[in-house]
Amino acid sequence: MDPFPWDLLVLAAILLCNRTVVPALKAPAAFWAFQLVNLGAAAWFAVFGILGMADVPVAQFVVAALLVFHAVQNLFVRKGGKKL
Repeated sequence: MDPFPWDLLVLAAILLCNRTVVPALKAPAAFWAFQLVNLGAAAWFAVFGILGMADVPVAQFVVAALLVFHAVQNLFVRKGGKKL
């Protein structure tokens, strides 16, 4: 039996929160905590990759870059800009 892909479920939850929850956050502490989650997850996927995709090493860097992009986008939206 294959292990359950928890990393993909966490990635989906983080991406969903980036699109729905983060733009509505008013508390700075919650915003910065989620930014740390974004960057921590990016580091995790860059180092350890996605379960079952060890034969596609570029995928881990694409996912990490996507999370870093969302962190930058969140900062831009927080400063009053529109979503990229």
